[in-house]
Amino acid sequence: MNGIEFKTMPVADFGAPNPMPDIGNVSYIHAGFEVSPKLNEEEKRYLGKGMINTVLPYMIEDGYDRNKKPRPVKIAVLENEFLRAEFLPDYGGRLWALYDKRTGKNALYTNSVLQPCNFAILNAWFSGGVEFNIGIKGHTPLTCSPMFCELIGEDGLRFYEYERIRGVAYSITAFLPKGSETLYVRPRIENANDHEVYMYWWSNIAFPETENTRVIVPAKQAVHCLYSENHYLVDKAQIPFDNGVDATYSMNLAASSDYFYQIPKDENKWIAAVDKNGDGLFHYSDKKLRARKLFLWGHKTGGRHWNEFLSEKGQAYIEIQAGLATTQLEHLPMPAGEVWTWTEGYTPICGADDKFYGDYDAAIKRVEEIFDDKVARKAATDFDELTALKVCGDEKVVSYGSGFGSLENELRKTFGKKPISETLDFTVPQDEKTAQWKTLLEKGYLPCPDENEKPLSYAVGKEWSALIEKSLSLPEGNHWYAYNMLGVSKYAEGDIARAKDAFTKSVEMKKTLWNTRNLAMIYLNALKDEKTGLKLLDDAFETEAAKTDFSFLKEYAKALTDFNVTGKWTKIYYSLNEELKNTGRLKVYLAKDLLASGDPEAAAKILTPDFILSDVKEGELALSALWKGIYLKIIEKNDGLTGKAAEELYEKKYPLPYSLDFRMHD
Repeated sequence: MNGIEFKTMPVADFGAPNPMPDIGNVSYIHAGFEVSPKLNEEEKRYLGKGMINTVLPYMIEDGYDRNKKPRPVKIAVLENEFLRAEFLPDYGGRLWALYDKRTGKNALYTNSVLQPCNFAILNAWFSGGVEFNIGIKGHTPLTCSPMFCELIGEDGLRFYEYERIRGVAYSITAFLPKGSETLYVRPRIENANDHEVYMYWWSNIAFPETENTRVIVPAKQAVHCLYSENHYLVDKAQIPFDNGVDATYSMNLAASSDYFYQIPKDENKWIAAVDKNGDGLFHYSDKKLRARKLFLWGHKTGGRHWNEFLSEKGQAYIEIQAGLATTQLEHLPMPAGEVWTWTEGYTPICGADDKFYGDYDAAIKRVEEIFDDKVARKAATDFDELTALKVCGDEKVVSYGSGFGSLENELRKTFGKKPISETLDFTVPQDEKTAQWKTLLEKGYLPCPDENEKPLSYAVGKEWSALIEKSLSLPEGNHWYAYNMLGVSKYAEGDIARAKDAFTKSVEMKKTLWNTRNLAMIYLNALKDEKTGLKLLDDAFETEAAKTDFSFLKEYAKALTDFNVTGKWTKIYYSLNEELKNTGRLKVYLAKDLLASGDPEAAAKILTPDFILSDVKEGELALSALWKGIYLKIIEKNDGLTGKAAEELYEKKYPLPYSLDFRMHD
């Protein structure tokens, strides 16, 4: 059985996207890494390959809050006599829950709320379920976006979209045959381009973490990745014992990290997680999806706090994952015209079994015995037969994704290229976000909106640049907005000089918040010209739209405090309306500016234990560093202590509150 239902649950407001294009503003995609000499040349072959310099044409998704209210959430359901699988069509097609109807138990960790936090490529991300990540290192740009959803026959679903950075169509077909104790998922990626693209895929499976949660995988070594702020250390580890600690039990490990298991090439690809009662999940696939991974938060205070910040008090989970490449710091080259597909199976493991918790080889053997029994009972399909599974029946679209796939097909038709997919239908009802670009395609010019109107979307690449340049030759298409959009496209292409020229021309024609800010970011982030960049941000602030635009004000405050323009942000902050003054990120910059101005007591009144920073970033140490800086300065003023003596008094008198501790390692 398949269908659409609605479930009411606590959901935060995800808010509107950030209208400011990423011109060197997203630090996550620029994070560096250090590689241990223990890795061999084959293991290092694709590390760092295929990284991107901007998330354009996407917009940053940072408009969310933490005000959760009961809201209806669309659920796509697959159900037979044994299992019930629930998916979220409006949130990346995520597999949200997998219930064993005989026991009532969920084989996944399903969050009790939908609370976005700053984890994904575009910022907004929420924990729980199985997230399907495509294209670029990290949580997919589409993780919080609606997908097209089709019902297929009586026992299938398909989710699909167009991924705009790599320029590929992809789909996730899920099917649950009658009599099956296994949910099957078949991703498919189509590179219809006439050139090679770098590709990435990881299926991230959240699983509840309990005292005896154990991860079982047929591997004896792993690539071990440790995090720090905007930096990774890539090393090797032995499994099950890593430096004397049994790393198959997540609660044994203090710090947050990744274990990328190295299953021998010719061995079957699977991973399992079991809880303290022997209940869990077995995930397997054909050999195309060759890698497996454990992500854990660790049991330090910061890791525990992150679990609860993403959900509610007492919540904890790990992730077992499956991917195409050895680690998540690499992308694989996908040749022009190729289609990649594979099949995954998700099946519950039920019942207490001491063999899960003893000798590791015995635990591996026991998991394999349970799976073999499922195969024998035809409750699961064996590894070698996964690719032969078929799902068929009438297809009916019941939920729509974005209009960008349809727009891309029109663009490709204009330039005599193949559509993005030969099988997927990207037709949508009228779409506001693509309207201006359709006008450019159909009428040859880009419409000019009011200067205070926020941009709704961006389109980038050589074809769009050519069309915008053609628009500029027409009277109705020659305006500041077209030059601004040309600058955005040229920046995404990596042509900094042409981007600067286009933004400069746009500002000369009409100074607006959007073009002046964009030119400022070229100078600050690309050209490293602090003086010119700050002057342009000052100019942007003088525009009408700037005074109430939170996205711009965050950037302005960051630049002023990062470049030590002491006292200026404090003055601006107190001129803002109350709604803006109540936002956590602007308050953080206020506290930072007050501290720099020599007033740590005023800063301390802002950064209290009940302070909430909704968009604190994974790995970000801003709050702990600011707290420490405030109280070291207070100790210096009140007690006359500096150095080690001040550090010791700080640790004793002003320990970092749990509510502000997001440290994943220190």
